[in-house]
Amino acid sequence: MKIGIESELPVVDRHGFAAGQEAVRAVFRRLAGQDGFRSYADRPGGETLGVRAALPGGTLDIGTDYGFCTVEAALPPEEDFARAKAAWHACLDDVLLPALAAEGLSALGHGCQPRTETLGAPWLADKAHYRLWLERAERYPGHYAADAWPGFAAVQFNVDVPLDAAVTACDTLIKLTPLVFAWGSNDAVFGGSVRPWHSLRLRGYTELAASNPFFAHRLLLPHHLYRDLSDYVREAWARPVFQVEREGAVHAPVDPGLTTAEFATAGRADFVDQRGVKRTLRCTSADLATGLVHYWPAVRIRVRLDESLDVPDIVAAVAAGRAEEVLADGGRGCFVEIRHLPTMGRAETFAWLAMFLGWLGDPDGCRDLTAEWTLDDVRSATEDVLAHGWSARLRGRPLPEWGAAAFDLAERSLRRDPVAPSVELAPLARRLAERTSPSADTVTCLERHGVEALVDRLRL
Repeated sequence: MKIGIESELPVVDRHGFAAGQEAVRAVFRRLAGQDGFRSYADRPGGETLGVRAALPGGTLDIGTDYGFCTVEAALPPEEDFARAKAAWHACLDDVLLPALAAEGLSALGHGCQPRTETLGAPWLADKAHYRLWLERAERYPGHYAADAWPGFAAVQFNVDVPLDAAVTACDTLIKLTPLVFAWGSNDAVFGGSVRPWHSLRLRGYTELAASNPFFAHRLLLPHHLYRDLSDYVREAWARPVFQVEREGAVHAPVDPGLTTAEFATAGRADFVDQRGVKRTLRCTSADLATGLVHYWPAVRIRVRLDESLDVPDIVAAVAAGRAEEVLADGGRGCFVEIRHLPTMGRAETFAWLAMFLGWLGDPDGCRDLTAEWTLDDVRSATEDVLAHGWSARLRGRPLPEWGAAAFDLAERSLRRDPVAPSVELAPLARRLAERTSPSADTVTCLERHGVEALVDRLRL
C-alpha cells in the first residue's frame, strides 16, 4: 500500500502575522540553492512558485498553495505508514522548517491564518489556476465564500486502493464526513478572532457549494453516492469546465455553465485565455482527464484515462458502464485522495492517517455501521456539526455514539492487520472521550492567553 501526503501549512512571521510574498520567495530561493532542487514558475518569467527535487520514489514539491502565505509540501508516495510518517517528518525537520527559520518564518499546525485576515486577491499566489478559482468563487458577490480566502490550509492523504475497491472506499469515507469534522476541525480562529462555526473549511465548502452553481455538487459532498466507477466519472463530467490547457496556457469556457460532458458531445466550444483572447477549441481526451482532476468531493478517485483513445470512444465506454476499459495501464496505480481535513499538528496528522487506514481495512464493517445512513442524513449531520460540533446528532443518535463505534471499528481493523500501529489512534481517543477538537483547543487558548500565545503554541 503506497501512501502519499500533501500538507498545506500557514506560514507566519516572528510576530505571528501572515508571511509576506517577498519573504516566501526568499525561502524558495534558499531551497533552490540546495543540491537537487530547482525552482519553477507558472509561466516563463513568472513569479517563482516553489521548488522541486527528484527523489527515488517520485518528486518532492514544495510550493505556494492558493495563497502565497500557505506553503504546500507534496511528498512522493511511500511504501507504508512508517515510511510515509518518517518522510513527512524528515521533509519538515530537514528541509522546510530550517529554510523558513532562516528567513524569520514559521509554519503552523492550524487550518488557517490565526492572526491575519487573508482575504481575496491581495494574498493570491501568482498562478492562473488560482486566479480562475477566485474569479469563480467571487462571481456571486454577497455570498460567504471562505474558500476564496487564501489563508486556507489542509492535509491530504493519497492512499493506494485496488481499482475494484475504489468506489466503496470513496463512498464509505464520504459517509463518515460528519465524524471527521466533529473530531478534526482545526480552523475556528481566523484573523485574531473566534469565528461562529467549528470549521472554516467546512463552512467554506458547504456555503460555496450551496450559493455558487459552479461549485454545486463539486465540493465536499457529491450529488449522490456512486454506484460504480462509470457513475463517478459521469458525475465529474457533469460539472462545469474549470479550465483546459493549450500550449501551457490556461483557457476558461466563454459559457461558464459548459460541462465537460457537453464539451465532449459538441466536440468543440469557445474558450478565452488569461489575456482575453477567444479561441474555438476542439475537445480532446486530455480535456476529459482534466474534467476528472477538477472535481473535488471529500474523497476523490484518481485514475488515468488512456489519452491515446478518441473522445467519442471514451465517452461511449463510460456511458455504457465500462469506464475501466478506457484507463491507462488497466487502472493500475489507482488511489483515493482523502481531502476532508484542515492542517493538523504532528501527532494528529498521523492519528488521522491511521484512522483512515483502519476504516479502509474493514469495508464490510463500515458498510454495516453506516448502512442506514443516506447522503441526506450525512448532509444534515454535517450542517449540525458546523454549528454544534460533537453535540450534533445523526439519525436521532448523539454523534459521539457513532464516533465510539467508528473508533472501535478502526482500532479492531488495525489490530487484525497492523498497516498502522493502533497506538497512533490515541490522540483521537482522547478527543472522543473529552468531546473536543483542535478548534476547541485553539479557542480556549485564545480566550485564556491571547493570540500571541496561541501562535506560539501552533508553531511546528
